[in-house]
Amino acid sequence: MNNSTSGRSGVGRRRLLTGTAGLLGLAAFGGVPLLTGCGTADGPSGPPVGPPRPGGRLRSVIAGRSATSDVLDPHEAGSSAGGAVSKNVWDKLVAYNNDLTLRYRLARALEPNADGSVWRISLRPGVVFSDGSPLTARDVLWSFERMLDPARASAGDLAVVDMSRTRAEGDLDVLVAMTTPLADFGSVLAGWYCYIIKAGTTDFDEKTLPVGTGPFALAKWSPGDRTLLRRNDRHWDGPAPLDEVEIIQIAETEARMNAFLSGEAEVVHEMSYLQARNLENDPTATVYVPPEGLMGALQMRVDLPPFDDVRVRQAMRLAVDRQAMVDSVYYGYGEVGNDLYGKGAPFYNDTLPQRTYDPQRARELLRAAGKENLEITLPTADGMPGMVESATLFAEQAKAAGITVRLESAPADTYFTQITGKRPLTHIGWWNYSLDYFYGQTGTSSSPSNGTGWRRPAWDAKFAQARAAMDPRRRRELYFELQEELWHEGGYILHSFAKRPDAARNTVGGMRAGVPGTDDWANYATTWLAPQS
Repeated sequence: MNNSTSGRSGVGRRRLLTGTAGLLGLAAFGGVPLLTGCGTADGPSGPPVGPPRPGGRLRSVIAGRSATSDVLDPHEAGSSAGGAVSKNVWDKLVAYNNDLTLRYRLARALEPNADGSVWRISLRPGVVFSDGSPLTARDVLWSFERMLDPARASAGDLAVVDMSRTRAEGDLDVLVAMTTPLADFGSVLAGWYCYIIKAGTTDFDEKTLPVGTGPFALAKWSPGDRTLLRRNDRHWDGPAPLDEVEIIQIAETEARMNAFLSGEAEVVHEMSYLQARNLENDPTATVYVPPEGLMGALQMRVDLPPFDDVRVRQAMRLAVDRQAMVDSVYYGYGEVGNDLYGKGAPFYNDTLPQRTYDPQRARELLRAAGKENLEITLPTADGMPGMVESATLFAEQAKAAGITVRLESAPADTYFTQITGKRPLTHIGWWNYSLDYFYGQTGTSSSPSNGTGWRRPAWDAKFAQARAAMDPRRRRELYFELQEELWHEGGYILHSFAKRPDAARNTVGGMRAGVPGTDDWANYATTWLAPQS
């Protein structure tokens, strides 16, 4: 996702946001001790142990979309719920581990030629769809062609593929030609939309319920509400323990937790950080904390006033107290950000100085730009954990720099489709992907999700060089240079990397502490239910 939630959620409360913590009823912004771990599985209670027990229906509550914007198609589904459904029904050629290394799935090997201009995909033999038909190279070609349809959300994911020169070689091999050389095709194939569907599949609706190669098969789909999945006994990696999974969509964070606490679901994803802290003391539940955090960020349109002046962008970045964000909004579940995506990912530039809270310097920059006493509107919504809280705290922090941030309430279920990147200042929340994938989607002049309006031909050219550099040392050098330019002039105020906790009742075994965007998040292939005592 992208998941710009996820990104890449039902209609909720309409509140007038005033920009003060008190009026929003937020917790006091004081120091909160940092966490050393989830702290829940070490006590007398915890998840069940022993061999997985077969059977049962798991109910999982997750952020989704309204009925009118929800889609089942894995090449178009942009919500968290859509991503969870896609992951459990279809499969990718390769997927990410939590550290963004690659996990081979439907592919058993990816092999480039000498300069990365052609890649060979070798499929895993013996894989079948849930209807029993075999997976072949034809399914890969069909999926690639479909994903590259300009009318689909997935169109940008495989923009490096030249389908006119891509062909099958036998039943289990595909030779993929590139429009430009690419050193790491796998990191692109692990992206949000890159699922393999059965050749000839065109309909994705509640009547058709198309088949996939994942651990579960579609049984029922109700747009914007819930999806029922049943175990795929033909799954190539072995059948899942669960008989069924019900994925329930609820747009707002508080409502998701209410559903979990009231017993409507055994698993809750994307809860608030305060909710996670409170659940640590619940002996009937376990909080699962992933090892890496997601970007907590705002984005400024560099092509729209007032952010078309780099001094204003720099001032905005100096007007946020990052450690206070981690402590007060994310309750210690995270690390401070430095305005660059991908902390912990290969080629992340960790040599740049940490940007700090400096409202006085921010005032000086605004004065030099003729923008003293800057006033700006920030639309916000209860669409992601910490979203409203971080906006509210930023509005308070920015006052010291003479910046007035007016918070404007927006619907949670349409924020990331209708608002983000379309106004001068908005939230952005991409999940964890490689730098190759993320910048290919957001950073070039032709990127499909360029929410900051960053268009620099020289930057584009250097990015193409970085992607093509087969020598990892050269790739690192180029990516560091690209990120340094973004650190000085780009449009992200990336203040935090927040670890996104999930929770499950202690009747649930086999849960994975997955980083959103990776193969482990919301993957129920290993999950099982113990009898309730």
